[in-house]
Amino acid sequence: MKQGTLVLLALLFLNLNLASQETTDYNYNVEGFRIDSDIKIDGKLEEAGWANAKSVTGFTNFQPTFGKAPEDQSEVKLLFDDNAIYIGAYLFEKSREDISVQLSQRDQLGNTDWFGLIIDTYGNAQDALEFIVGASGVQFDAKISDNGEDSNWDGVWTSNVNLTDKGWYAEIRIPYSAIRFPKAQVQNWKINFIRKDNKTQDKSAWFPIDPSEGVWLSQMGTTVGITDIKPPLRLSISPYVSVYAVQQTAANNSSTSTGYSYNGGMDLKYGINDAFTLDMTLIPDFGQVQSDDQVLNLSPFELQFDEQRQFFTEGTELFSKGDLFYSRRVGGSPIGMYDVENQVNPGETLLDNPQKSKLLNATKISGRTDGGLGIGVFNGLSHASYAIAHNAETGTERRLQSAPLTNYNVFVLDQNLKNNSTVSLVNTNVTRFGNSYYDANVTGSQFNFKDKKQAWSFWGEGAVSQKYFAENDNEYGAKYEAGIHKISGNLRYGIDFEQVGEKFDPNDLGFQQYSNIRETEFHMVYSEFDTFGIFNRGNFWVNYSYNSIINPGEYASMHFNTGFWMQTKKNIEYNLWSNFEPKSNDFFEPRVWGRVYKENSWANVGVYVGSDDRKKLRLSGIVSYQNYHEKDRDGIYLVLNPEWQVNDKLEFEFEAEYDFGRRHPRFVTMQDDDIIFGRRNRTTVTNSFSASYNFTDKMNLDLRIRHYWSKVNYKGFNLLEEDGSLGDTDYNEFNDFSFGLFNLDLNYRWRFAPGSDLIINWKNNISGVVNDKAFDYAERTYFDDVSSLKNFPENNSISVRLVYYLDYQQASQVFNRL
Repeated sequence: MKQGTLVLLALLFLNLNLASQETTDYNYNVEGFRIDSDIKIDGKLEEAGWANAKSVTGFTNFQPTFGKAPEDQSEVKLLFDDNAIYIGAYLFEKSREDISVQLSQRDQLGNTDWFGLIIDTYGNAQDALEFIVGASGVQFDAKISDNGEDSNWDGVWTSNVNLTDKGWYAEIRIPYSAIRFPKAQVQNWKINFIRKDNKTQDKSAWFPIDPSEGVWLSQMGTTVGITDIKPPLRLSISPYVSVYAVQQTAANNSSTSTGYSYNGGMDLKYGINDAFTLDMTLIPDFGQVQSDDQVLNLSPFELQFDEQRQFFTEGTELFSKGDLFYSRRVGGSPIGMYDVENQVNPGETLLDNPQKSKLLNATKISGRTDGGLGIGVFNGLSHASYAIAHNAETGTERRLQSAPLTNYNVFVLDQNLKNNSTVSLVNTNVTRFGNSYYDANVTGSQFNFKDKKQAWSFWGEGAVSQKYFAENDNEYGAKYEAGIHKISGNLRYGIDFEQVGEKFDPNDLGFQQYSNIRETEFHMVYSEFDTFGIFNRGNFWVNYSYNSIINPGEYASMHFNTGFWMQTKKNIEYNLWSNFEPKSNDFFEPRVWGRVYKENSWANVGVYVGSDDRKKLRLSGIVSYQNYHEKDRDGIYLVLNPEWQVNDKLEFEFEAEYDFGRRHPRFVTMQDDDIIFGRRNRTTVTNSFSASYNFTDKMNLDLRIRHYWSKVNYKGFNLLEEDGSLGDTDYNEFNDFSFGLFNLDLNYRWRFAPGSDLIINWKNNISGVVNDKAFDYAERTYFDDVSSLKNFPENNSISVRLVYYLDYQQASQVFNRL
């Protein structure tokens, strides 16, 4: 069987008797005080429980200078009952005017003071939850793991703030249904309290966080006195309904069609036990996610886009192990989308060719045992996709299958070891129903071992890919990589090696651009975490990499990079960098296996400057210049990014990008067996504008407009010779063109109850290509393309979505009061 080896490995893995993370006996304890009466979350802390609870104070800065006492101190108390924990804090200030209170969207704190907590209920220093509330009342929450801070996770909790003349109160209630914790009489959780004072840019913590330490999740205090609480039945559903009105306008306004649709479905969360949770989405609707920043891609590689769908961004830290899972594949482009044109018969035209497969359902199960074993299972099912071919003569239509019913599966085991070390096993599988398509499987294992002082890390991973065909021979490929890093202190460095086999292909459920390569990389960075001279902090780095092709075993490229980043005491940022690459062999640009293009050496230098982000008006920009060891060949990249905070509710941002490359030799086409390159000038201009108006901390209106334009103008053509050089050719076809894209996303969101939203969304999309031989593309300007937008196809969509959150624990409390 395809997964027989995986099952055997899983059974062996589950029976390993591995030591879990060692805990440290900290002196920082916060005592929880049990209450029997209700707490009103109003930000006033007037109930008797707050007066009886013991407070902790004595915060210490970790930015900009570690170890220094903050200018204004903080006082925190902890309460608990049978249903939730409560955090009350008073954040001292000299006056009300010193408190920054800019309103923003949830999970975007903006220019505001904030207070929060980090809580690790299992004390493994591998993952934790973060809850933050701004002085404006805006909530921010995230999951923290080895991969960093994941703000896509959204918990359901309540908070409120209250501003005074000498500071501000923060009051937070976190129901037990929002967190996981073990079944035990005494709960000694790892916890820390953190605060940002916007006027001074001080970031401070109750338990001191030393930035030079490699694993700061181990720098936590401990809760004491929380006893006799039970993990609740964690069951919640979020049913939704949505309605759409869509208008499509053909090129040159030749025709217009309008359609209406409605959808309904549900998200479900169920706590299987105290540690494991099942997440399920049934008949999902992702039509309101932000539009992708599409670009004109003339490279030999696929582009990778960020995941915008909430189900696939929330609680996925286990599934990111080994970097083998790219969630955009689930419900992504049909596997045969580009092949259906070959199925069109004479006299037929292609009426409809779906760009996305319809996702029927998706399920995640994830959690971690008391022994530190993390287990994750993901499964998704997408519907078969069909294009429509129309015969004008007979008036008939025919369905052409572009993808079969497809199942996507990911299975992960991740064991915590001593010293915050881990070892993992990952398997991804794609099963396509039908004999016309292949199935795919990838199995990988990873380890990351750290020493007791958390100063060094030795890591490695390997993976095997398999493709199973109905009629052809199966394909197998492999990759492996390893490295050793110094991960603490001011000076950090490391060396890594990676080899990706010629036939290693994880792209049915993963993402990889290169194969058949070996890469050795060295990096070194010196970071100054404390103030020095006129600077708050800064870092300096040097990177080097050497690449070769496995088959035919030749040198590919070398790359050198160096630079620095510094922030002044006035909060101004400077970043300077430089890159150099000597002559290289490009085995991918020719688009033919075994051929090579010999690239000349090049170097670039760039600088970034950003003004104080505490100011109402902020400005940042980039200037970068690239030069090749070749006549009349260079490039320039410019960015200008002003931001204007009009008041605490309204903010504007504009970003203009200009990218110009002159006489770059790149692949154009095939002429019989000859590979034709062209020396092209390419100009790309991207303008993005966004505006945000926040009525309250729970209601906001956001606008994002993006116009992208790219022009390609060829200055001559060459034949790619067998030795990789460029020779003469009589090819002189017309290949100039420009591509324009306009996107508009307008989003109104009202969180009318915890976890419940009303969303009204308007999307506008216009895109097209101009390749008229009558135009002189050397002279064609950005504004010419703006005027061409009216001739391109256009899609408009207006939708309304209502989501209501229902939680078993809250519902049972209501019924118990009746």
